Amino acid sequence: MCGIAGFFFLKENKDSYLNSIKKMTTSLTHRGPDSFGYWSSNDNDVYLGHRRLSILDLSKHGNQPMTSLCGRYIITFNGEIYNFKELQKDLKKKFNINFKNKTDTIVLLELISKLGLRKALDKIEGMFAFGLWDKKDKKLFLVRDRLGEKPLFYHKNSNFIVFSSELKSLIEFPLVDLKISRKSSYYYSMLGYVPAPLCIYENTFKVMPSEAICFDSRATKKIIYYQIPAPKFNNNLSYEKCKKELLSTFEESIKRMIIADVEIGCFLSGGIDSSLVALLMQKNSKKKIKTFSVGFNESEYDESNFAKSVSKRIGSQHYDIKVDVDDMLQHVEKIATIVDEPFSDSSILPTFIISKLAATKVKVVLSGDGGDEIFMGYNRYYFAKKILNLKKKTPNILRQLIGQGIRSIPPALYDSLSSPFQKIFGLHGFSHKMTKLSNILEYKNNADFYKKLNIFDNEILYDSTTDYKNIFDKYQSTDLIESVQRNDVDYYLPNDILVKVDRASMLNSLEVRSPFLSHKVVNKAFELPIEFKLRNKTTKYILKDLLSEFFPKSFVYRPKMGFAIPIERWIRDRKFKSKISEIFYESEWNKFGYDKKKLIKKWENYKRYRSVTPQCIWMYTIAGMWLNSLRNK
Repeated sequence: MCGIAGFFFLKENKDSYLNSIKKMTTSLTHRGPDSFGYWSSNDNDVYLGHRRLSILDLSKHGNQPMTSLCGRYIITFNGEIYNFKELQKDLKKKFNINFKNKTDTIVLLELISKLGLRKALDKIEGMFAFGLWDKKDKKLFLVRDRLGEKPLFYHKNSNFIVFSSELKSLIEFPLVDLKISRKSSYYYSMLGYVPAPLCIYENTFKVMPSEAICFDSRATKKIIYYQIPAPKFNNNLSYEKCKKELLSTFEESIKRMIIADVEIGCFLSGGIDSSLVALLMQKNSKKKIKTFSVGFNESEYDESNFAKSVSKRIGSQHYDIKVDVDDMLQHVEKIATIVDEPFSDSSILPTFIISKLAATKVKVVLSGDGGDEIFMGYNRYYFAKKILNLKKKTPNILRQLIGQGIRSIPPALYDSLSSPFQKIFGLHGFSHKMTKLSNILEYKNNADFYKKLNIFDNEILYDSTTDYKNIFDKYQSTDLIESVQRNDVDYYLPNDILVKVDRASMLNSLEVRSPFLSHKVVNKAFELPIEFKLRNKTTKYILKDLLSEFFPKSFVYRPKMGFAIPIERWIRDRKFKSKISEIFYESEWNKFGYDKKKLIKKWENYKRYRSVTPQCIWMYTIAGMWLNSLRNK
């Protein structure tokens, strides 16, 4: 895994910007501590920079930016091409190419050189983000992988394009003047993250998953090179046959991902997804794999014993770390510097801790990320099914009354009542869940359902001062449950889950690979009927069925917990409470377009009456921390 950066002047440029590309690339050292490189065109129009985390061909021959054998293409590449050995054989056979190093990057370059970028993208399997300069046609291409595992930002104006793996690198370019986007801050207050292609800054964007963008001096062209298939409607489809094919495809994905010139480990939470990954990884490894987990000293948040039992059963060499959940408070302000945007997913903290542990032993780990979105692992899919049936059977006025009744109960009461049962039933953040339930009871259509399902600040639902569109309207004509899943894959997965994993791991110079996000696995999963993934009350049915062939059913079918973080407890902490007050009262909220008086009232009402959810307060707290961190830059 690596860090990439570069810029392209759309108009004639006579000045040298070598120091700028060096500064931009140096700011990404954590993403690639092993080597540094840059390339610039003779006319100073194009600069490319690279920081390398050596995984394949550890010699200097694998350093970047890298030039194709024909000299036409120069690439700065971040990621892994998992099927590069097969592609290399094909290229040797057809074109008799003598590769100058053993990396996947040179294989990608020669594939582009011989077939063109579009056909090359169809052939490669992997996670990646790269900048490609075409010397002949004077075009810059920015490309991101199919599911959005690797980040790629760019800023565009009439004079230049500047791009990088992280926003902190863009800021190092001297000609960039970044201003906070009001539109982006609105969506942040809705979702707790900034959804692509938006970025927290104006005129600054994220390359979308499966997107290739071409820039030249005249125009910008975008293409989407991959789309998730529609489910197959075949009444004669054999469940057992599909299960067998899925296992084969998934295992093949893992076999390809454990190819490296360094040792590879595995994140192991003890959940369904990571347990299946670790099991198949150990099965296909010639020696004991290293597995890693993070646990909490407080039993109501700790699931590390499940990870240990999986490790014992598969025979891995297990490493774990135990922390106090309250000790993580001291790391909260790291969220602002890790992500470079407001980002309210508190589970980035344990992700950072486990990444730090794993990085002391290995350079690469496999993880179970993506399993919940691809195979319907969240309870929201089951509830969508229930709400859909309820809507068909009950009048709207009744559902409105039920929703109002749920909202009339203070969030603090929900959290207090659920406290004894949090571990047994996975009820952490219960007030937040009940608020969502009250909202979706009154949904109008698929887009409205997803918006109400994910909203953090309920006041947005009744805000008539903005006219920003509902961005979740792509799947209006599909089944409700399928629309929720596909919006999760379009929004929640790449903008929350994968951002969390990428930033927390790369800050520790650790590469994370996700077998569930192999596009061949994704294709298999989405071609399955919904009933194979969501059966009665059982989410992720086919995966649990697979795992139950190796583990006891009591282990497989226990309630899901995940990285549970006690946000409501943290907010009650005396020192942190004082910090939150300081943030709400002293932050320059007008830069976000937020009403300062309303936010202060929200905080005061929370302290007195617990009239909003802790998650809402946390979301604005993180936004204020990020905003205040800008003063020090």
